Amino acid sequence: MVKAEKAASAVKAKPRKANGYKFPEKLPEGQILKDVMKKEWILGPSIGKGGFGEIYCAARYENGKFDKSYPFVVKIEPHENGPLFMEKNFYIKVAKLENVEEWKAKEKIKVLGIPTYYASGSHVFKDEKYRFLIIERYGNDLWNLFLKNKRFLPETVFKCALQIIDVLEFIHSRDYIHGDIKGANLLLGLQKGTENNVFLVDFGLACKYSTKEFKRDPKQEHNGTIEYTSCDWHLGVPTRRGDMEILGYNLLHWIASSLPWENDIKNKEKVHEKKQQLMKDVSNYFKKHFPNVPTVISKYMEYISKLKYDEAPDYHFCKNLFTTELKKMSCPIGSKLDFSAIKNTPKKIPSTPKKVATPRSGKKRKTPTKEINEVSDADPEEIQPKRTRRTPKRNGVVPEEDKEEEEIKSETTAKLEPKATKPTRRVRRKIEKVAILSDDEDDEIIARTPEEPKKTVKKTKNQKKEVDKVSWRDAPTVAGNINNKAGEYIKKTTLSRRKP
Repeated sequence: MVKAEKAASAVKAKPRKANGYKFPEKLPEGQILKDVMKKEWILGPSIGKGGFGEIYCAARYENGKFDKSYPFVVKIEPHENGPLFMEKNFYIKVAKLENVEEWKAKEKIKVLGIPTYYASGSHVFKDEKYRFLIIERYGNDLWNLFLKNKRFLPETVFKCALQIIDVLEFIHSRDYIHGDIKGANLLLGLQKGTENNVFLVDFGLACKYSTKEFKRDPKQEHNGTIEYTSCDWHLGVPTRRGDMEILGYNLLHWIASSLPWENDIKNKEKVHEKKQQLMKDVSNYFKKHFPNVPTVISKYMEYISKLKYDEAPDYHFCKNLFTTELKKMSCPIGSKLDFSAIKNTPKKIPSTPKKVATPRSGKKRKTPTKEINEVSDADPEEIQPKRTRRTPKRNGVVPEEDKEEEEIKSETTAKLEPKATKPTRRVRRKIEKVAILSDDEDDEIIARTPEEPKKTVKKTKNQKKEVDKVSWRDAPTVAGNINNKAGEYIKKTTLSRRKP
């Protein structure tokens, strides 16, 4: 029986976080909330969880009608929790609409990344009292965008830094610090014209800072998000330089993809120690751990490390660091925020010619069409195949053996040029064009190229009679050397070259 009672009490017990704050029970969609001004708001579906409570979208509820796009956000926490109470007071005291508009006019800026406060109040559900806060609804947060690619483009980081510094300057001017700057608390605008504006939300840890004394507060030690919290906040001391330091760790994380103390998150003292090492010698620390990070991040952190705890940061100087860097990159300050993935451009590898497929590979060899087209487009007169030497054919004469012809050629050449041991090239060309006649028939041999057709010469009766009178014995080669074999070369006196 006792065990059953303990089990029942365990089921009914409200879940609590490690910090002692209770998580609220999820409220059903359609609940009507009434703020302190008696205005009604209808609850939409849950869109997430904050550090200490549930977050819903909502709409103004009037006469049973409401905007189904739910243009507002409701943060709800158990009434006994403190963070939402602190946040509500911050909006009422610091972030009034008139205060924000006055600051924008003074600084000559169109948008300041501070949420617009609309209403707050209390609500009872199942005998549990809740506190709620209604602000404007925003779009995606930077943390979810960061998780997609694990890194932001440098120009995107610099442009975000400029907008966040403006917000911090406004908060600090009202004697408050934020204390929990991180990607999950930085949202993009949802309304038209604000899609590239960054809004800092969640002021649950916002509190006043003091410049009188640097006094540690054990109750506030390691406050905020451990990955990014400042060295001062590790000691429980809220300072302006601490907010700027927290921003620096975010910028470093976005651009470097990781932080040196990521594996030590559970050991808060060790994380604090590593951050102290960084802030003691920023320049050398960056050279060792972040050699590829743009130097502007190192310069920013080095400036913050030299600030005194009670000193107001030079916001204009900090913004100028990033503005100068954007100008070097030829990137307009007001241009679109680009959260696309960084393309790693590989080193250029010299291209190698493609291998022609061989028959072994089973692939067809490519036809050299380019060369064929070039030849076909050329001038026909310029395209001539190489001439091949061959013995002219003779009409009506039975050819002798090639060996005998070569002997006759060599003997004839020796007779014509007795001093030369070998016939010259010029003589050989002339010999090839010499007319050859037989005892019974004469013929005219016309030097031809291989492309020219063989021409047949018609012989007249007079030519036949005259040829009959000529014998091979009268050839000059025979007269010069009686030992020569019967040849075919004669001296043609009466025949002339036929006109083409």
